[in-house]
Amino acid sequence: MLSSLPQVLSGEQVRCALHISKRKCAWMLNNGFIKCQNTGKRTRKYTVLKEDLLTYIEDSQLHPEKYVTPYAEFSTVKYGNTRKPRPRKTGFPSSLPTDFREWLEQEFEHFPDALTIQQVISTTGYTDNTVNRWLRQGHLKSVQTQTTKTIPKLWLIDFYCSYAYTITNMSDKHIKLMQKFFKENK
Repeated sequence: MLSSLPQVLSGEQVRCALHISKRKCAWMLNNGFIKCQNTGKRTRKYTVLKEDLLTYIEDSQLHPEKYVTPYAEFSTVKYGNTRKPRPRKTGFPSSLPTDFREWLEQEFEHFPDALTIQQVISTTGYTDNTVNRWLRQGHLKSVQTQTTKTIPKLWLIDFYCSYAYTITNMSDKHIKLMQKFFKENK
């Protein structure tokens, strides 16, 4: 998809390439997340070089914490949706502490060696859609048995020590787990 894009893109083309809303795209361009040129017009306001878009994509995958957007800025929450706001990942260091894995192995020692998807959902506090998406994308690994998928406890720990540490909207259980670690390991 990205190889078929022209060398100079409009804001709409950037939006389509990143699969984001118009409001979020405009916010990202206005706030310098993606290098662009603002023409000052009311329509067709932004021009973005293809290299700048590719630079943003690569850097956002390597350092997702640099590209955190304000909570509920691009959803209906700020327009009166009464959903309970989620706490954001704040106060945690940007790099994973070296002793986190060892602590997590001790914390999870009472878990079975292999967990079902339902056990992972109840353990992590994330929805079944989220856990299944992680499985599809390869962030969380599993083993297919005759009837279901199982996730070995060590692979869940690997997940917590890699991709899960960069999640910006952590579940309440995930946040409590992180807070417990940092409280015990001051």
